Amino acid sequence: MQWARGVLAEAVPALVGKTAGVRVLRGGPKRLAVLDMRAGPGLVLKQYSDDRGAWTRRWLQRLAEAGFAPPGRFAVTPAPGWSGTHRTLVTEVAPGAAWTDWLLAPAADRDVAAVAAADWLTALQALPVALPDRTGYRAGEELRRESGRLADRYPDSADRLLRVADAAHGRLYGDPSSPGTGLVASHGDLHPENLHLAAGGPLTVTAIDLDTAGLRRPAYDAGYALGQLLVVSWMRTGSFQPGAAAGLAFWRRWTACGGTDAEAVPAEVARALVQSLHFELITYRTGRADLLDRWLGVAIAVLAGGVPATFSALTTGQEPTS
Repeated sequence: MQWARGVLAEAVPALVGKTAGVRVLRGGPKRLAVLDMRAGPGLVLKQYSDDRGAWTRRWLQRLAEAGFAPPGRFAVTPAPGWSGTHRTLVTEVAPGAAWTDWLLAPAADRDVAAVAAADWLTALQALPVALPDRTGYRAGEELRRESGRLADRYPDSADRLLRVADAAHGRLYGDPSSPGTGLVASHGDLHPENLHLAAGGPLTVTAIDLDTAGLRRPAYDAGYALGQLLVVSWMRTGSFQPGAAAGLAFWRRWTACGGTDAEAVPAEVARALVQSLHFELITYRTGRADLLDRWLGVAIAVLAGGVPATFSALTTGQEPTS
């Protein structure tokens, strides 16, 4: 297609004429396409409404220079080019399968994948790399706004929504005199779809979609990943069990390998669940009001009992009630 050819001509001219096919995943003003290449890895073309993709490429390059590049075991997807004319970022297709797909693998393989994901996060958080401070992204006031919109739309759940938001906000932002936790490199959207794992010896782990990479407290990525594991598990299988089992393996590895700020992770899990409800019910208007009881029940349970107890219960099919 003409758009893809124009992007390559500006961003990676050496690859013009070397495509074997184009798969358009999303049309419109923010196009997303995959280019199959005659040789070498495929390419992803992601279009933006502004120049944010150019900044994303810069963060990817800095992470790669810090050691997160193929053929290392832990990597971010290489970004060979940026088209300013088309506002489109060109990245390589990540090898392997998304972490989401590993939830459906046999239990032993599922746990190995979760451990590899935790090792990737541990290595990322140890990188001495210059990234922007993103502590204001999805911060406390957004949590309050999202829970407030949900409460207005679903008044029967208002008390629980506001209770979860207040408790999570209090743990994350409640003591302004606290010295706080040091900031570390953060993916910013550590969803199981955004980590790809490839077999062939020790699993290699490659991250995609680092548009919101930056510096944050360590609990942010860990809690978001745990919350999204539960969401994806339920949406894919109708059960929390696979996601909770993977989350428990992930948690144990991350904390055993020195994961700091662990006491804030339950609040980040709760934040991720509220955000997921907001996406489903306010942003996308799916009408899935049945999710409110389940998501809020887990959020209340993890705030009260912590990650190990809550996720252990979910692995046995014991859903909390709110």
